[in-house]
Amino acid sequence: MEFSPTAATLPGIVAELGLVRTHGLLGLRSLELPLLQAASAAHGGGAGGDGGQEIRPGAVETLLRDAVETLGGGDLQTAAAYTFGLTQGAREWAAQDRRRRAAGVFRVSTDRFRKHHEKLVLAETAEAVLSLCAARGAAGGSAAAPARAGGPAPLGPLPLDVVLGGTKARITVHTGPIEFVTGVDVLVSSENTYLEMSRTFRPTTSGALRRAAARQNAAGGIVDDVLARELHDWLVRFAAPGLPVAPGTVVATSAGELASQGVRRIYHAATVMPRSDGGYDTTPAVVTKAVRQVFEEAAVERDGFAPPLTSLCLPVLGAGRGGLAPAASLRAMLAAIGPALAERPYWEVHLAVRRPEVARVVLDVLAEYRPMTAAHAQEAPAGRPEHARTADGRPED
Repeated sequence: MEFSPTAATLPGIVAELGLVRTHGLLGLRSLELPLLQAASAAHGGGAGGDGGQEIRPGAVETLLRDAVETLGGGDLQTAAAYTFGLTQGAREWAAQDRRRRAAGVFRVSTDRFRKHHEKLVLAETAEAVLSLCAARGAAGGSAAAPARAGGPAPLGPLPLDVVLGGTKARITVHTGPIEFVTGVDVLVSSENTYLEMSRTFRPTTSGALRRAAARQNAAGGIVDDVLARELHDWLVRFAAPGLPVAPGTVVATSAGELASQGVRRIYHAATVMPRSDGGYDTTPAVVTKAVRQVFEEAAVERDGFAPPLTSLCLPVLGAGRGGLAPAASLRAMLAAIGPALAERPYWEVHLAVRRPEVARVVLDVLAEYRPMTAAHAQEAPAGRPEHARTADGRPED
């Protein structure tokens, strides 16, 4: 079977990965996995890759290992390794034992993991398979592993000390979906200006958070679409359903089922404006305004919780469907984060970056705001710049 690494093949790969999850690596010899076998050949595995010989089960396992290794480290990669039995000693584990261990990585029940996290693990692994095959095809079918621009994918969470407009701050970068972040008080979702959340099956921050926060029945069906319901209630009270709000508006809702991960609030930032052709637009100014409003809303709500809110996690706003380059989006966000921390230094700021390649861009941008040396940073007074910087905190040329 010829393999074409396109989004159209994604559901089929997810389904085959589900079979591997159920039957484990020991079941590879008896499973019918035409897409994974073809992907293994495209990836350079199998018995020669000429299409004339049977693909060995070991080639599929190699493909899975390589795909999981590209997930950027952290809880997502660890849970995927347990899910498929790729960790040392887990090869012969039963499916329920692998699921239990993977659920423990996210500190959730096996039922919660089955309904939500496991689906994301399968989807992320499937997308990694597609990426590996696409990279191999672009490299002309070389048997060598595809090169990764910018070095290895960063692991998360990764705390970084930066200087923003003269204010020293620490920003923690998480590589992986924002809905997997645990122990952070506020997660931020990017919404359109109609405050209509993305569908739960869409691979967006809005859709993923909507799905993760929803209350589901034993079959995984949604019985309470918590975030969408609360957003609609807000529109009825303060705006008008079906009409847009001002770009940069931020609305707070509960965390729904994400409360089990220590999340207490979801902030919905209206950062993208729908176009008539189905696309979206935004600007760096809108992103900066939205981040500023996130901190203002958090300051208002902070003392209404016990203990008070202290931490926020944001995606790279507008860098997906909004069309902004990740670097431009992040710089627009930092233009608001710096003044916010100068005024209220008690906030812990986190960034969640879904893709390792975007995480590398994020780290490159944050490096522009790093103190010159660790020793120099320790000597500098708090709130004062270590060396000359522009108004938005970037080093002067």
